[in-house]
Amino acid sequence: MLMNRLFPVHVAQFDFDEAFQTRVRTRVKRYLESARARRDIAGSPTDVVDTSYFSGRSVLADAGLEELRDAILDAARQYLDCFGAGDMPLAIEHSWINLFRPGMQESEHAHEGSVLSCSYYVDAPVHSGDFLVPDPIGARRIHRTFLGLSGHTSDGATGARFVPQPGRLVMFESWIPHAVLGNKSDDTRISIATNLKRR
Repeated sequence: MLMNRLFPVHVAQFDFDEAFQTRVRTRVKRYLESARARRDIAGSPTDVVDTSYFSGRSVLADAGLEELRDAILDAARQYLDCFGAGDMPLAIEHSWINLFRPGMQESEHAHEGSVLSCSYYVDAPVHSGDFLVPDPIGARRIHRTFLGLSGHTSDGATGARFVPQPGRLVMFESWIPHAVLGNKSDDTRISIATNLKRR
């Protein structure tokens, strides 16, 4: 039998060393103590997360995260190499910080209009909320769930969960729906989210 696997969804993970993590965390902690952060970070009007998304500012610039910015652009080139498009010129479109305090979560959404999106985990306590990617083909997800075909193998999965870890960058195409499950830890999960556009 020849089984053709069609329409894969690509989610890439990049792990950075401890020295990189420390440099980024130090700058993020300094930013969080600033007047700028106190002005820009607020509860989301649409979800249960504290975020600078609606400020319209770039946290990569405000927190002095040039090293992380460059790492994101390099990761994007590697990601697009999988599609034979590693030479596509990209630029940072928007970047923001998300603070998931205990009990906070983010419902399913996507970043349509951008090329790639990613999340870098600054602090990620155990059980602080997995990154969830449901099967974006709704008809397939419903069919497999209804017939009890889901969960037996990875090919039958109706979604995938990624456990956040400090120093990990998760990258995906911006159209892909995703969510953040509830933070069941006693500490705050801190992440830097970024959308990239064609330059």
